[in-house]
Amino acid sequence: MTLREIIRYAGTLYGASVAASIVTFGVTILISRDISRADLGVYGLFQAYFLFGAYASSFGFAPATVRWVASGTVDDGEFLAFISLRLLGISVLLYAAAAVAYLLSFTVLAAALFALPAYQIFNVGLSAARARLWRRREAALLMFASLATSAWIFALLTTDHGYWGPIAGQVLGAYTTAFVMVGYMLMRGMPRLRWPGAWRRAFWGTALPVFLGSSVFAMGELADRLVIRHVVGLRALGVYVLALTLFNLLNKPVHMLSRVLLSHFSQAGDSKGHAKAPEIVRINLAVLPLMGLAAAAILPWVMPLVLNRNYNGAFPVFAVLTAVILVKAIELVQSSVALARDSAMSNFRAQVVALVAYAVPVFFLARSFGLIGVAWAVVLRWTVLAVVQRFDMKRQGVEVPPFHLLVRAGGAYLVALAFFPVAPWFMGIAYLGLGTALRIWSAPRSWRPAMRRI
Repeated sequence: MTLREIIRYAGTLYGASVAASIVTFGVTILISRDISRADLGVYGLFQAYFLFGAYASSFGFAPATVRWVASGTVDDGEFLAFISLRLLGISVLLYAAAAVAYLLSFTVLAAALFALPAYQIFNVGLSAARARLWRRREAALLMFASLATSAWIFALLTTDHGYWGPIAGQVLGAYTTAFVMVGYMLMRGMPRLRWPGAWRRAFWGTALPVFLGSSVFAMGELADRLVIRHVVGLRALGVYVLALTLFNLLNKPVHMLSRVLLSHFSQAGDSKGHAKAPEIVRINLAVLPLMGLAAAAILPWVMPLVLNRNYNGAFPVFAVLTAVILVKAIELVQSSVALARDSAMSNFRAQVVALVAYAVPVFFLARSFGLIGVAWAVVLRWTVLAVVQRFDMKRQGVEVPPFHLLVRAGGAYLVALAFFPVAPWFMGIAYLGLGTALRIWSAPRSWRPAMRRI
């Protein structure tokens, strides 16, 4: 893929993600208005269980699918047989775990476990589409998943005004999407199944390190909610869930971009494709932080107009969390290069170090500063992840983006974020001015013609 193709592909997915985020935003408002803060906190625990289970039960299949299908070295029939058997085995284990959790009266956990088999089908199918560069099908699938889940939640909230409405809606939305995906595949015709070949070992060499790193990452995502639940309180967790939901609206297109980059770097058979990494980082640093600052300036004015409860404490937390988008502008490029270069263990080691560095400060910051402290602990975890990941990859001889870009951009973003309490509208202007002065995104000549052609 050329730089122009990367931007166009990412732009298509970004458009679909924005449309899906608008729908999700509307549903978030509906849920926040319809259920209490405590019920919103319970729904947040469900999402934490679901997120942890999604990573823990994936075994790294989705990134490995992008990596190996995009490389063109795997037969379609062999891959379908391989991935179908694995998904079947995982589904049986998840259903058994959900039944045990239900019998032990852990009903919210049981609901999360029950939804995971459908989600894994969706995740692997989405990754296969991304590896084939089917951008229109992928965008349509993203929109359908968002609309299906939102429709179920809207319908169920009319009958249940507690946390079970959105939980059941999310579960039913996942199964609706999975059934539609399987039906579409059967209608188009499946390749002839074949026993997987020798590539299986290399596939697991990519998938297992990703699985380990994702599991460690999910522990951190679960930990912040549990810390808030036991240190700050369940009502505060409801406020944090709203802030995190707003953050995820920004994070969706960033997550989509990471998979596009993995497909690009996996197809690049030589260092020429990987050499675009610094240019991509510069584009990310020019676009993604401005998205975060714009959202942090606008949403605190818009949300109180549509909410019927006081959630003002969520907006400073959300503003702090937007700093993660800045870090991910570099981290997602590093992760994609590492996976494409079969150096996935560097991601796992970085995740372990980041979690250890996060574990102690999050308790201290939560006790001292409440939700704001937890948000800064999350930013710390992502920063440590990006820094350790970079040094580990460099030690292995993998090309990495310049470190000074993160330092300069981080300084500019923190200065811009300092205007949030007094002049939030000025944050984007401050970041643009400081970024220009520090030459964060001085455009290299190599991608200026591509940008003019888009």
